Amino acid sequence: MGLTLDRGRYYFVMNVPKHLFGKVLGRAGQPVRQVRQALRTADLSVAKRKAFELEELKRSEWHLLEMGEEALAHEKFAAARRTAESRGFDYVPSDNLLRRTFEENLPRLMAAAGTEAQPTPPEVAEAILGGVQVALPPLRTVLQEFVELTKTKHLRKSDRQRHLWRLPRERAVSNFEKAVPRRAKVGIDRITREDALAFRAWWAARIEAGETRAETANKDFGHLSQIVRHWCELKGHTDLENSFAKLRFDRAIDPEVTRPPFSRQWVETRLLAPGALDGLNAEARDAFVMLINTGLRPSEVLSCPLEDFCLEDPIPFLRVAPHGRELKQRHTAREIPLLGVSLTAAQRIVARDGIQRYWHKATSWSNLVNKYLETNGLKETPAHTAYSLRHYVEDALLTAGIDDRVRADILGHKYKRPVYGSGGGLALRHQALAEIAL
Repeated sequence: MGLTLDRGRYYFVMNVPKHLFGKVLGRAGQPVRQVRQALRTADLSVAKRKAFELEELKRSEWHLLEMGEEALAHEKFAAARRTAESRGFDYVPSDNLLRRTFEENLPRLMAAAGTEAQPTPPEVAEAILGGVQVALPPLRTVLQEFVELTKTKHLRKSDRQRHLWRLPRERAVSNFEKAVPRRAKVGIDRITREDALAFRAWWAARIEAGETRAETANKDFGHLSQIVRHWCELKGHTDLENSFAKLRFDRAIDPEVTRPPFSRQWVETRLLAPGALDGLNAEARDAFVMLINTGLRPSEVLSCPLEDFCLEDPIPFLRVAPHGRELKQRHTAREIPLLGVSLTAAQRIVARDGIQRYWHKATSWSNLVNKYLETNGLKETPAHTAYSLRHYVEDALLTAGIDDRVRADILGHKYKRPVYGSGGGLALRHQALAEIAL
């Protein structure tokens, strides 16, 4: 884009992109390599503002030109909508315009006609008059727009948390494209309930074959329903039926799978046996041992900065706070006393300048530790995982008769009754954990 001054008046000048040579026509109806238009002002600031508006207009028009007949329907529709808006009109389908009065449509008709000296290009006229068929984007594009439209909801998440949030939604879209390939590139307005049921049948066959579980399929259904529902609400397509709603399988068809707690005897005699954890690297081992007397979530240890290992206080504790990541719930922010083997493990972590290798990488840590437990015969049952230590602490506190408010404060659970005071604070939590500490 450029401005040129001619006899005291500014003109807008813009070169036509090479790939559009022959498509952009001048006043005489002949192809041009450059457009030039009078801005009818001698004021430079006014000229710059008008030139900026003209540049946006030209780019919208030229984008519509380059779409061509091969363009996907939703891309051509989006370009037509932008072009109509650049001329000052909302995009209104032609059949809706026909229901309006002549007086209401007159400004559009005049803009679509242009002037004898400067007729409106046919593609632009078609956009102004609503001649491009309304078409919505395919599911994968809807996902991309959904992520962009909802990004303010995830400002408190770390980069890794945002990645982990997006991953299952991308997987759900990929699974749909795999299961119903004929619908992979059609607009979501053309994805029918029958298509969604075909997706459900694809999952049902996998569940019956024992390849997966109903819970996994239900996650896909939930993600797709959420994506379509929120996108429609935010983009103004509230009349569009959500084909992915209410597809869930009854979880009763799954074998009952729970995450059991370790028994105290197993923790004492097997997990804490001399040399039992020596095959793990030092950071993974110490993070695991920190869970034993605290009931902390692995992510709460592995995302804790060095300054929140408060080991010099009268009651040593770990502070659980956001620090660049989103906590599971607001009430999970808390201070957890460190005792026994967990305190010793925390001291070793601090001596190494805090968490390094598994910083914000709880999934990688869990995969490593769970594989180690299985390989070395340290799983009390096949269903046990490293996370079972959290359930062990919960059971141990319950067995010791610890008040439910204190248990909730230690484990970061939501307390269902009205909360008054501090619940006894760090000292009472320390007293409670001392009852079960190893």
